[in-house]
Amino acid sequence: MTDYANPSAELRARVALEKYRFKNTHSLGQNFLLSESLIGLLLDDANILPGDNVLEIGPGAGVMTRLLSRRAKRVLAVELDRGLEPVLTDVLEGCDNARVVFEDAMKADLNALTRETFGGEPWRVVANLPYYITADMLLRLTSLECPPESVCIMVQREAAERVMSRPGTKQWCALAAELQYYGEARALTDVPPEAFDPPPHVTSRFIRIDCWADPPVKPRDDKLFRRLIHAAFAMRRKTLANNLKASFGLSQDEARAVLIAAGVDERVRGEALTLEELCGVADEISKRG
Repeated sequence: MTDYANPSAELRARVALEKYRFKNTHSLGQNFLLSESLIGLLLDDANILPGDNVLEIGPGAGVMTRLLSRRAKRVLAVELDRGLEPVLTDVLEGCDNARVVFEDAMKADLNALTRETFGGEPWRVVANLPYYITADMLLRLTSLECPPESVCIMVQREAAERVMSRPGTKQWCALAAELQYYGEARALTDVPPEAFDPPPHVTSRFIRIDCWADPPVKPRDDKLFRRLIHAAFAMRRKTLANNLKASFGLSQDEARAVLIAAGVDERVRGEALTLEELCGVADEISKRG
C-alpha cells in the first residue's frame, strides 16, 4: 500500500516530473533511474556507509540523491540542467545533508566544491553519468588534487569492458591504463535498458573503481607519466618511438635511447606495453629533463 503521507523517493520523483512537466533532453544523456529498489541494490554494491561523503554527478530526478542522503554523512550533487531545480527541490525536501549545485561537472572546480562541502574529509563518487562524458569524467576525477577514495558509476557495458581491459588485449587503451594507475576496477551489476526512463539503446553496467592505497607504479613525475600514457596510444599503428617524437619533441635517436634505457624493444607499439613498462619509459624521459 502506498503511504501518501510519506511517499517513496520514486513516487516523489514521478510526481515532481509530472508536476513540472519536465522533458528529458537527449543531448544531455538524461536517462533517469527511478526504481527505488534497483537503486537500493546499486548502493548496496557501492557499500555506502553512514560516515561516507558522496559526490553524485548528474542526479537527474533525485531518487538516488535522496537514498544516498539516508545512507551517507553528506551528499553533494552536481547537476548541469537548471530545469531540474524545482524537481530536485521537491524530491529532496527534508534531506538536510544533501546539497545540489547547478554547474557543469566537467568545468566546475571539484577540488573546491568537495573541500567546501566535505570539510577536507575523504569522499567517494556514486553516479549515473551521462554516457557521453564517461571517459572524460573518469579521467578528471582520478587526476584531481585530492581524488575520491572510490568511484561507482553506471556506464555502457562496452565502456566497462574498455575500462577493465588489460595489456595485450585489443581494448587496452589510454583510459584503461590511467584508471589502472588510479585504482582497481571491477564490474558490479548489469542493468537492462528498460530500467531507465527513457530507455537507452544499450545495456549498462555499474562498476566500481577503488583507489589504490599503494599504487602499482610510482612515476618520478605524475603529470609527465599521464602525458606519456596518452602519447603511447595516440597513433596505434605507429611505433612508440614515433609517438615519443611527436609528443615530446625527441629526435629519432633520442626516442630510441629512451626506449633502450627503459628496457623495451625500440620497435614496440605503445599499446603493447604494461603499466610498469610505460612508467619506465616516462621515468627515462623525466631523467633527461
